[in-house]
Amino acid sequence: MNSKNLLIIPDVHGRPFWREAVSAHEGMETIFLGDYLDPYEYEGITEEESFMGFKDIIRFKEERPDRVTLLWGNHDLHYLYPELMGSRYDIEHAERNAHYFWDHQTLFKMAYETTAGGMRFLFSHAGVGKSWMRYNFPTISEDELTAELLNDLVGYPDFMSALGDISMYRGGDKPFGSMIWADIMEHGAISNRLEGVVQVFGHTQVNQPFNFGDSFYCLDCQRAFILDRGNGNIYDAMNMKRIEAKA
Repeated sequence: MNSKNLLIIPDVHGRPFWREAVSAHEGMETIFLGDYLDPYEYEGITEEESFMGFKDIIRFKEERPDRVTLLWGNHDLHYLYPELMGSRYDIEHAERNAHYFWDHQTLFKMAYETTAGGMRFLFSHAGVGKSWMRYNFPTISEDELTAELLNDLVGYPDFMSALGDISMYRGGDKPFGSMIWADIMEHGAISNRLEGVVQVFGHTQVNQPFNFGDSFYCLDCQRAFILDRGNGNIYDAMNMKRIEAKA
């Protein structure tokens, strides 16, 4: 496909699938949706294997600084901000992981956006819910909500605190989750969707990539995808099958 398109790598968690994807689509702009460490025990990936793979992703970014975007996930930020700690936090290697993230923090972003097929696309780890934004940042209108603004907010105490919001869908006590914690179930509510933007995120594991009426895509299924900037469609990167919309 056209090199002007965008290769999307959902949650890695130490898995090697990203290597085949970037090799098959060499030269294509690439975005990682976060969660590089903390492998699932049942997948048989060790913490050390996960960390070595993460170092290769960092190297991949450093070699292509303008062609690769790395987003923050909850399994990344919880090493920098322990108050955001979630599941599978690697206590044994927490100090090492934290140092590595701190040393490379300038390589990461909270969000990314682009235009494809005449539509605006907003990428984040778990999706930005309207309710979460309204509750925590009532002075920010939807028109002002851009990837640039979200990236500029990283590090501010109020924003970092709000990132810790976890809803009941994930075992938390908040009515809605943050953009690194929101569950796919939260995005199903029409009242919680941002208007005028197609969101693309991972975080919630799904057996098949999920496209809800072109309002949002959930892609955490251990496969890579391609956004065609010409028509605005998203395809499986290996078989080029379009991710069809579901009602």
